Amino acid sequence: MPQDQLFKELLRAFFREFLELFYPDVAARLDFGRVTFLDKETFTDLPEGSRREADLVAQVYSLDGQPELILVHVEVQTQRRSEFAYRMFEYYVLLRLRHKVPVFPVVVYLAPGAGGVVEERYEETLFGRNVLTFRYQAVGLPDLPSDDYLEQDNPLGAGLSALMRPGRTGPALRKALSLRRTEESGLDEARKSLLVNLIDMYLRLNAQEETEFRQLLGQPGFEEVKQVVTSFEQRGIEQGIEQGIERGIERGIHEGIVRGKRDTLLKIAHSKFGELTADLSAAIEGAGTAEELDLLLERVMDAATPADVTGRQDGTA
Repeated sequence: MPQDQLFKELLRAFFREFLELFYPDVAARLDFGRVTFLDKETFTDLPEGSRREADLVAQVYSLDGQPELILVHVEVQTQRRSEFAYRMFEYYVLLRLRHKVPVFPVVVYLAPGAGGVVEERYEETLFGRNVLTFRYQAVGLPDLPSDDYLEQDNPLGAGLSALMRPGRTGPALRKALSLRRTEESGLDEARKSLLVNLIDMYLRLNAQEETEFRQLLGQPGFEEVKQVVTSFEQRGIEQGIEQGIERGIERGIHEGIVRGKRDTLLKIAHSKFGELTADLSAAIEGAGTAEELDLLLERVMDAATPADVTGRQDGTA
């Protein structure tokens, strides 16, 4: 699964956990029993005429009714770009005007440089005066200490620790612990699977670390983790087999079509010309696609002799 798609699904599945992990004061004021995700929040009314789709926009009611309803907008950025602050401002304005409710904007960076959980801003000045300051929240995952989040009760912390700054825990143990934390979380299988995918995607181990990781799985306390890893790897193998079968079926269908067209063309050519010349037989047998065979069929139907099809006379150029 592509990483941007994985993160969109992750944010939706762990929306409450995300806010509780990084913005507990905001989460404490929201009614997570009344959340509506606004799918395909697309903007085509941008000044440059481009089309954009927000990563996640959630409509949430507050517990105290002040305000009653807000939007939470989260964008995921794989790279840090200088023009991104203006894009967040654009999104904010368009969402605010479209829905007419307050917006809480957040960006999640998958590349280092943000500095952790920070506030970023977009500013405009005119004639030396500040005419606009727009602030939004930012979570720079690679700048956060993985050990701190791995030890939290929030199950999302263990998953996201795979993207965070390495600490005193080595990669092999860190992966084993994050998987154990996920397995012990009590989450349903769908959400567990998302976290396992996340950990596997971002906690890549070299050969030595992989050996250490496998040794850890054989130690007491990691029995369930071993089962999770085995199950995850088996699903990967099964998916690979299914994809291979699908490709094989497609190839088989294509080959069947080509073979059928070739047989039909040979019958038509025999019926029209009798014994086929070596050149015409070779041309038909050498056609590897349905399109090539269709072209040969047209030439056979229009030709008076086999030489008219192959462009050869008496077997010579």
